[in-house]
Amino acid sequence: MRVYSISQKCVTPNKQPRTDTMEKNPKRKADRTDKADRVGKTGRSEKAGKEGRKGKTARKGTNKARDTAYGRLDKALAVYEKTLEKTPEDATAWAGKAAVFLRHRMYRDSLKAIEKALEIEPENPGYLYEKGFVLLQLNREEDALRVFDRLLEIKPDSDKTWNLKTSVLCRLGQHEKALDASEKALAGNPKLTGAWHAKGSVLSDLGRYEDAIKAYDTALKLKPNLSRTLEGKAFALYSLNRPVEAMIAYDAALKINPDNAKTWVGKGLVHLKLGKSKRALAACSKAISIKPLFPEAWYCKGMALSCLEKNEEALGALERALRLNPDYADAKKALASVNSKLGIDFYEDEEKLEEEKPKVKRSVWTSKKPTSEIMKKFSGPRREKKGKGSEKSIRTGKEQKAGGPNKIVARKRDKKK
Repeated sequence: MRVYSISQKCVTPNKQPRTDTMEKNPKRKADRTDKADRVGKTGRSEKAGKEGRKGKTARKGTNKARDTAYGRLDKALAVYEKTLEKTPEDATAWAGKAAVFLRHRMYRDSLKAIEKALEIEPENPGYLYEKGFVLLQLNREEDALRVFDRLLEIKPDSDKTWNLKTSVLCRLGQHEKALDASEKALAGNPKLTGAWHAKGSVLSDLGRYEDAIKAYDTALKLKPNLSRTLEGKAFALYSLNRPVEAMIAYDAALKINPDNAKTWVGKGLVHLKLGKSKRALAACSKAISIKPLFPEAWYCKGMALSCLEKNEEALGALERALRLNPDYADAKKALASVNSKLGIDFYEDEEKLEEEKPKVKRSVWTSKKPTSEIMKKFSGPRREKKGKGSEKSIRTGKEQKAGGPNKIVARKRDKKK
């Protein structure tokens, strides 16, 4: 089972907090403390002192409030906004504004700003690169690919652009093209760590795990503390059935970044391969605590619970994984296995019920033939041939006397007269 790149979604805050109310509240508290001090002169000095200290902490709180992420964002944007008020056609100011939004992971706002810069300078390589990068963060791979292709027409030897193009092609499932792009990136700059990592990821996706490990090792020589590269190497080792080495790599990655849910899942799967189900369960539970909507973590938990013979709990975990990702093939297989352990086999039960059902003969009226043909069969010439003889009712199949119900009705009328 491959636990590979999961796209990151950015949640862009729509509203900024009202700093005016945040500043007013502490003042009110301060006013109250002044009153308390006045009361203190009449004999409540201790209480007034405590209230006064509270007022001071409130004022400190306002300074902290001003130093929030939104406060820093406003300060950073203020410089560029002043410039744009005077000269709205300043491309550099728009690009600076886009960079600020990007730093705060406000990708949609960053895209709008960089597009403004490109309206003024459409051939600027730096602006095109930033636009492509932002589109990649927004999971708009096709649009990003077009931007990178345009940038490579202007600057064909841009190793960083080839590197990002590798990531885009990899996401789009075009692995052979991605591998070619990574080679071009490395041809431009053999010491580009990101390109070696990207090459390792592509080779791993292609099932060339030995080559992937070599690429990852080259990246780690250039930059030893790359947790994602260690995680990629660990997966390649796991795929080659080298669980002990894989565990060492996963542990090294977690020392650098202990909050990576994907790495914890990888470690859990290695524990399962080593037959350590309890440790696997602990690792997967840790992954779920970091990222509750991660289907791979729920799959791993279900597998660990199944190994511990907690099949009903395993069933719940696997069902959760499939709710999060209905196309998760490994989770479907695991769920079928747990169902069979619990004696639940829906398909076989349905087949048995079908076999036990008695075969019902079709009525004339439920036949697939058109109604007009059925009526012709039982009316017209046949009745003339039979004459006054007995006739069978179409509906009941019982014989009726000549004349049928119409003559009986007529006799009743005669008697009444």
